Amino acid sequence: MLKAIIFDVDGVLVDSMRFQADAWIKAFQDAGITISREDIYELEGSNNKRLIKSIFEKAGKEPEPEHFEQLPEKKREALEFNRIKPFEGIPDCLDELKRHFKLAVVSGSSRDTVEKIINKFFSGYFEVVVNGSDLERGKPDPDPYLKALEMLNLTRNECIVIENAPLGITAAKRAGLYCVAVASMLEPEKVQHADLALEDHAALLDYLKSLIPEGPQVK
Repeated sequence: MLKAIIFDVDGVLVDSMRFQADAWIKAFQDAGITISREDIYELEGSNNKRLIKSIFEKAGKEPEPEHFEQLPEKKREALEFNRIKPFEGIPDCLDELKRHFKLAVVSGSSRDTVEKIINKFFSGYFEVVVNGSDLERGKPDPDPYLKALEMLNLTRNECIVIENAPLGITAAKRAGLYCVAVASMLEPEKVQHADLALEDHAALLDYLKSLIPEGPQVK
């Protein structure tokens, strides 16, 4: 029986990936590395440490210890947070879902970014929040989702995951969880390893509404 829904944040709850990617692009420019939005989209879900290692490796370079402190700070400074908004229909849908299920968040973003987003748009919705600052091993390792299961005090077959990133899908699957993906930023074929792949947020909202037990429907 379904008891909890675990959401990724960027690209699932909020339309933020363009701004997150552009902020990383600016940060890496200072380190002499040129990247594209697509480079960040494909690494979405990674915590900062893993993302930085991956970008440097792709550029054929080795990060220095100070990069792991300086680059996330430069990225935070460059992020146009005020341009981030929830996807249309998501707040109303969460409002209905929380009456029937426990809701949780598992994000690769840093603690301060996740807290800012939740406090601004989703205060009071989530019983459990796991962010990229909480664990050494982030997505695609299963640790963040296993941590959420532990905090929810539920079994794998009592939860589902809503993701949009290849690494996040892999993490959910490695944790033994049923994963629904929405192709919000990447081509649909890049999220096909999910149990169910949806083409856009309209389809995601229809799916989430279908989970709600009989009673008042989300409008």
